[in-house]
Amino acid sequence: MVFGKLFGGGKKDRPVDPDAGKSHLRILVETLDPAWREAFVMVANDPQLDSVYRDILYRQLAQGQIEEARTTLRQVIPMMTKANRDRIQHLGQAQAWASDDDLLRAGIFSHKGTAFPVDYLELGYMPRQRSNGEPVRLPVMFHGEGHLLTVAPTGSGKGQRFILRTLLEFEGPVVVLDPKGENYRETAWRRDLYGQVYKWAPGEPDSDCYNPLDRVKGWDDARLLAELLVVPQSKEPFWDDAARDLLTGLIFYVMHRRPRERRNMREVCRLLAASKADFDAMVEDLQGSDDERLQELGNIIETQSEALRASITTTLRTQLAVWRSDDVVAVTSSSTPGWSVETILREDNSWVMQAAKAGRPPGWYYDEAAEEAQVGRAASIYLIVSPEKMSSMRTVLRVMLGQHLSEAIRVRRMLDEENATDADLPKSYPNWPMTFYFDEMPQLGYMRIIEDAVAITRSYRIRLWLFTQDMAQLKEVYQKWESLIANCRCQVYFRPNDQTTAEHVANRLGKRKDLWGGEDWVASPQQLMGPEFREDCVIIQDGLTIRARMFKPYYADEDLQDWVVEQKNKLGDEIHRAPRPGPTPVMDPAPEDEEPEAEASVTASPEDADLQGDADYQAELAALQARMRARKAGAPEATKNADEGDGGAPERPAGSSEPLRRPPTPPSFDE
Repeated sequence: MVFGKLFGGGKKDRPVDPDAGKSHLRILVETLDPAWREAFVMVANDPQLDSVYRDILYRQLAQGQIEEARTTLRQVIPMMTKANRDRIQHLGQAQAWASDDDLLRAGIFSHKGTAFPVDYLELGYMPRQRSNGEPVRLPVMFHGEGHLLTVAPTGSGKGQRFILRTLLEFEGPVVVLDPKGENYRETAWRRDLYGQVYKWAPGEPDSDCYNPLDRVKGWDDARLLAELLVVPQSKEPFWDDAARDLLTGLIFYVMHRRPRERRNMREVCRLLAASKADFDAMVEDLQGSDDERLQELGNIIETQSEALRASITTTLRTQLAVWRSDDVVAVTSSSTPGWSVETILREDNSWVMQAAKAGRPPGWYYDEAAEEAQVGRAASIYLIVSPEKMSSMRTVLRVMLGQHLSEAIRVRRMLDEENATDADLPKSYPNWPMTFYFDEMPQLGYMRIIEDAVAITRSYRIRLWLFTQDMAQLKEVYQKWESLIANCRCQVYFRPNDQTTAEHVANRLGKRKDLWGGEDWVASPQQLMGPEFREDCVIIQDGLTIRARMFKPYYADEDLQDWVVEQKNKLGDEIHRAPRPGPTPVMDPAPEDEEPEAEASVTASPEDADLQGDADYQAELAALQARMRARKAGAPEATKNADEGDGGAPERPAGSSEPLRRPPTPPSFDE
């Protein structure tokens, strides 16, 4: 007995036979190649086949007679049902796609009775049938850490099938590059329920404002802004580097040597176009500065030849020309109150923490006692630029997106450290990432911060969703495009219309041996480009290859349209906007016997209340805004401005006691 225990010979240590109690037929089926396993099950269960064919096939497979088994299959296929005939021809290829069990284990399908995670995105669905024959859609979900990449040509429905739907469903904070303004028009009403909505649209009178220099707190911030402003154009890095160095110093100089109301990109552009006398005065001012870096900049500029300095400044003036346009100046010279990533993420984090401690999901909810919907704190930022202006506005969009992403990384890291010290927080609780929608991403040019963020931000609750038209476009802009793709946990491909992209997807799927001993593509480039995949997308996620059915376009989805109408009727469709910022008014001096009225400016901070500003500058900006209003007079107001009040969360009309969240009860794999 002792020897048995020591050397594994005891009764209790005898291994349990996993095949105990199983029939020979069951054991054979489990050991077959997946394609042959499914073929055998189809033959055994086909209602039009006699059981003798099952017995013949069983004997041949049990004896390893594969060629004889193929002969038997060829004989019985014409006698099978049409559905089985269609399936059995491509069994080897079908096995390359992830099965329902694979998707369930990976969390891409939902278990019966479990709610969707709060950070989920619905990418497509699998058409299935319940046991009673009723059709059901099993949603293909993405949730948890990681980033997404979608590759599809223009006009294929990236926005209609993916972006609009997920913006309606996902309740966390978002930054959306919205080339056509469609995302704002169709989803801002809903996202207003999730938190404050900001609309940045140069040339539109109701646009919010964002001043990039408000985010510059030090030299590193100035350097990042300069890097985003300068789009790499030269094969010789000296010119791009020299332009960034000069621009970094000018931004830092404006932040230190100009009054607050002139700390904006328009002032930086003025310095680049200064007269020789003004430029020399600036160099002298730099050299006399108390800051060592400004002194160095002044010395460098002074030692440069006239020709070199002229070349660098000409390059910068060309790249920054758009920052002098009326439309851009009007929306980048000040900032809408509350519009900073730190403010947005702190408010959202506070709201999520309150929900965690109260034991409820984060986000908006219906207050039964007050009989009204309580708005969430997850803000939405829409950056709207028409497609034809994307190229000319590239440097502006790079700054908007790059600064928001950089600040999100910094703030999320800081908030995670603070949350870790909160003893009242549960060990685990529902939370969501800040999601960036980079539509038409390659048109922005190479952005190092995107490469870095995709590689390092998975644990910071920051999610990037990158969109490109084809692989050639991505390769042209990003030298490390393969690394960029590899760092995206989920990749979605559909409707490729060029051979390069189709071959890339086909190679990712690979080749498989079929039942007949041949080798063929799981999906050939021609299949991917043809009608067979017209309504399907290829998803590569967590090591699985998924063929999913795409949702109908937003405009053609009657069920979704009905839901939108129902929700608007219950909760309203008004978009509550933040107060508009404006320049410090230039006021006539009050009579000596009257007290001057208090000056109200949403852009002035308390410590700057005594600044009167530059009269010429304020007059110029006021005239510019007047021209903008006159030019846009009569344009329909998309939303109602909420200039009154304190800018806090607005009250909402009372709706149903159970406001719908779409979908209210997710179908599950188990059903």
